Parts: sequence; C-alpha cells; structure tokens
Amino acid sequence: MNKQLAVVFSMAILLSVTVVASVDLLQTADAAKAKGTPTQKYGLATKSKVCGDKLCSDIPPEERQSMRQKITPKTDSLSQTNLNDIMDRMDKVHEKHQTQMMKMWQMMTLQERSQMIQKMSQMVEKMETMNMTQHMSMMGDMMSDKQHMQHDGQKMMMGKKSVYNETLNPRQIDYPNVLGFNDLHIHAIRHLDVEKSHGPADHLLQTIVHHHCKVYDDMTAACLLFPYGMTDQDKPYGIEYVITTDQYQELPDEEKQYWHYHKTEFPRAKATFPELTDTELVKIRPVLDETYGKVYYFWSYGDTYPMGEPYILVVQDIPDQ
Repeated sequence: MNKQLAVVFSMAILLSVTVVASVDLLQTADAAKAKGTPTQKYGLATKSKVCGDKLCSDIPPEERQSMRQKITPKTDSLSQTNLNDIMDRMDKVHEKHQTQMMKMWQMMTLQERSQMIQKMSQMVEKMETMNMTQHMSMMGDMMSDKQHMQHDGQKMMMGKKSVYNETLNPRQIDYPNVLGFNDLHIHAIRHLDVEKSHGPADHLLQTIVHHHCKVYDDMTAACLLFPYGMTDQDKPYGIEYVITTDQYQELPDEEKQYWHYHKTEFPRAKATFPELTDTELVKIRPVLDETYGKVYYFWSYGDTYPMGEPYILVVQDIPDQ
C-alpha cells in the first residue's frame, strides 16, 4: 500500500504545485509586463506577491479560473483556449488524486499515516526550494523516465532510494508491480497459533493479520500473511491457499480437516476488506463466502527468524478468546 500511496501523493503534490504555479506565473508575468518590470521569480516564489488587492496564494480556485480567462493571449484566441483546456484538465486530475488519497488515508494505520506525513513533508520542503522551471523540468524527467513508468513509480523522485534492493535484485526493472499479491486485501483476527506464537493469548487472538492475495484464473488464490502490518519492510510469515467449494469437494476426506470454510470463519475472524466499497463487497462477498482456506506458517509470531519446521494452522480450531 505504501508504494502506491507514495506515488499518488507525490503526483498529487506535484500537480497541485504545478497548477498553482502556472496560474501564479501568468498572473505575475502579466502584472510585471503592465509595470514594465522584469522578474525571475515564478511558481511558489510568487507566494507572497500581490494579485490585484490580495495575495496570489489567497485566491480561491474558482477565482483563479476567472482570472485565467482575463489573461491577454500573446498570440491568438486558439492558443489561449488550448492553455485554459490544459489547466482545466490539470485541475481535474488534481481533484481525482485528492479523492484517491482520502480513500487510501482512511485505510491506513496510525503508523502508516505518520510515515506518509513525514514523506509528504520532505517532498513539500524540497518543492518549496524550486522555481517554476525546476518544477516543469522534474515533471518532464519523470514522464520520460522509462523506469518510473515500468515500476508504477516504485523508484521515487528527487533522489529517493528505490524500494527494492538493486544489488541483490538487478532484474527488478524487467518485472512491473502487477505481478504482486495485490488482487485482494483482507484483515482478519484469530489467525495466529497461541501455542507456537509469543505473547499473551488475548493479544494473539486479536492481532490483525493482513492477507494480500493473488487470484488466479482457476479461481484459486494465494494470500501472503503479514501479522505485523504491510509496510515496505514487513515480511510475510505464512501463506493461505484458497480454493472454491467445488474444488474442496474433490479433496480426500483426510485432507478436508485442514481447510476452513470462509462463510463460517469470516464472522469469527471479524474479516474486513479495507479496499472494497460497500457496493463492491455486496457482489464479491458471496463469492468469497463459498471458498475454503488452508493456512501454512513458516515463521512464528514473535520469533526473530523462521525457526523449526513449517506447520499448518487449523483456523476452525482456534478459540474465540
């Protein structure tokens, strides 16, 4: 989630600054031309400048739109119309990204929100030192950079380290992020073995285990299990394999004991689907209810490293409290 959020936030901030800077640049240039005064300051550098009877930074978006229309074109009406169209499109993209950010923000933990605020603050501080030309240059570099496009933004701008290890994973550039376990995200408690894990039983039973699932064409799924969260440095501790009810019926009787029925276990696990809307969940939940899951752990909660043999967690045998 953090990779996607980092990309969305950086793009939204960049677009926001570009939109504001574009209008401020035109307003400031027009005012300077009227006074016969040359200026080398653009974008955020004009933050404290006066546009008419108020600061440029205090002008609301709807008034900015009106002011754009009053700017005298240097060539012809067609050029001005094209410029206004571009600015309108930038505004719409900016609004779309803001909406996406708010939705994703609601799904983040307090720790993830804190990390995101810190990253955003660093990006804004960097942008505050840049003028309009530097902003546009950065946008151009980003759009023409093949690695940015292939990774869906995994390699952050402004000199940020890539989110994968380039030395140990030199071929990452060949594999875009769509191969990840991001088809379905589920939160569920009662997914830790209270005997093999470390900590009070009540805490273990209430610990949310993040399921990040890859769904296949045969309607099976494999879900990586993250008991500590889902940041860039969190490691999977196990995997849950999911099959349909019809596929479950094909299993031998001695094997069926290891599989739990999701229609029964979802309520016990207080399962939530943070990235699905209510409307989406109404359609998807009946499909998920008619599936079975088998959980393998190769790492016990609380251990520093994977220790001992992997084991099967029989979810239906876990107590409620």
